[in-house]
Amino acid sequence: MDHVTQFLAQNTHIHHATPQSQDYEDLREQFIIQETRRPAIIIRPRSIEDISALISLFKAHDLPFGVRGGGHDMFGRTQVQDGITLDMRDISHVHVDKESQTVRIGGGVINMDLHRELQKHNVTTPHGVTPTVGFTGWAIHGGYGLLSSHYGVGADNIVGARVVDAQGQVRDADETMLTAIRGGGGSVAVVYELTVKVYPSDKILAGFYIYQSDDLAATIRLYNENYRKLKENDIPQALSIYQAVMNGPQGLAFVSYLVWSSSDLEEGQKWAEKVAALAPVTVNNVVPTTFLEFNELAASFIEKKTWGTIFCPGFYDLTPEVVNVIGTHTENRPNKPGLVFGIHELRREAPRENKNSVFNARDPHFLVEIIPMVSAEEGWEELLAWGQQFYDDLMKTDPANILSTPYLPLTSNERLTSEAVFGDRLEVLKKAKELYDPQNLFKHTIVQP
Repeated sequence: MDHVTQFLAQNTHIHHATPQSQDYEDLREQFIIQETRRPAIIIRPRSIEDISALISLFKAHDLPFGVRGGGHDMFGRTQVQDGITLDMRDISHVHVDKESQTVRIGGGVINMDLHRELQKHNVTTPHGVTPTVGFTGWAIHGGYGLLSSHYGVGADNIVGARVVDAQGQVRDADETMLTAIRGGGGSVAVVYELTVKVYPSDKILAGFYIYQSDDLAATIRLYNENYRKLKENDIPQALSIYQAVMNGPQGLAFVSYLVWSSSDLEEGQKWAEKVAALAPVTVNNVVPTTFLEFNELAASFIEKKTWGTIFCPGFYDLTPEVVNVIGTHTENRPNKPGLVFGIHELRREAPRENKNSVFNARDPHFLVEIIPMVSAEEGWEELLAWGQQFYDDLMKTDPANILSTPYLPLTSNERLTSEAVFGDRLEVLKKAKELYDPQNLFKHTIVQP
């Protein structure tokens, strides 16, 4: 690391920390507290020129490094033990261009800061459900969210990228590189900035319903039986739903988060009432609001840091068999506060066909997020065992209904194969890797084709 130390001594504007630094632990800390990887040095570049010089240095001396955005990877894969963390959080600019209907987003921007800027221009873009997630890492690895049904996943909204390549050169990604970035993450370059589509958005209808949860399993079954009937006719793309169970002061509660992203709020109210009628409602918090206000509300329910992990099986359909497993394990969860599970859905109405990406999960499907999380270490092992059994029992359901494509950002390396993640898009990603990074400089990225 001597070469890095000398470089930083000559470039004092770049903040960095070593294990001896007073702020090292604060900078190292991620959303998942129990992640113990300790990089030898954490570097926070402030410009694309800084990144270019650093990548050239890493390449010249064969130094291992990882790239960190928001720090929400559930498996700690953005940091390298005894290596270097390239911490992008000082690359935090947001520039809206309403004429081209795009926004340029720095590689370290988190969702909440993005919303604050987009709201000034009355526009929005697809984003993650969790407001504190880093936008770039979310988008380049796929990107499910509450606008997926309306505008597609995050990767499909990327129209440009400013990057530093494996030679340390600053460049605008060409279409071949963009295809690899859309779903292939940082496997071919460090993404300094994304250019993504924006959409007009002033007032929306959004919030949550809390359903009667005395008999949680029965409520989950009833809700999903009625939701299946509701979907027999196409649901408008503007309507997005994220069903979840939370464990709060009043105990376990089944919750449905709703977003109506069209400006026709009168029509949205009609559909919101249909969602409210799926099961008996005890709390109705769905109101006219903005994406910024809605995400501020969502942020209030999420811990800033946690002991935890995630299991994320996918299904083509929420069959009665799957719903019964969900109900059983939800009721049996250890009595610890926090989010219990959530369900992403990519509906048949959603924009799904994009061969200019390597994101491969294009058929309509559900992702069940099993979330054993606790704010302190006490009770963690019990929760982990619960989550593992929940996952195992879901994977014993009808194999023909299990999604063949795991969602890479929410799946541990032990459960991943490139063939399963990318399917027939794997060869496209491999060719891009051979073209842009044949020496595998970016060997510590989440995606390894």
